[in-house]
Amino acid sequence: MPCYISHTKNGDRMFICGDLGPHCVAERCSDVSGYLCDYPVGEGKTCDLPLCDSHAYEVAPNVHYCPGHLILWKEFRDAGGVERELRNVVPFSSSTPATEKGAT
Repeated sequence: MPCYISHTKNGDRMFICGDLGPHCVAERCSDVSGYLCDYPVGEGKTCDLPLCDSHAYEVAPNVHYCPGHLILWKEFRDAGGVERELRNVVPFSSSTPATEKGAT
């Protein structure tokens, strides 16, 4: 039977035994994983590193990154990457003629 090491808010540790799914693997945490890292790694795939509440950093609603990918995200954001990418977004308009949408 697998056991997990969980940390309380005041810093104490508690042990939980039972099959509760994967362990958090960030920084060898061993707590119960409730999230997967959503950082894109290419070809429509994400990192999927199992993360606990303490190591899943929410960067957008229901989008969580592991500690390593959070650093990469912050570097990208701070270098103006988000703003650059958003300039390339074309707003959707339901009044756009079908020929402009690629239909013939």
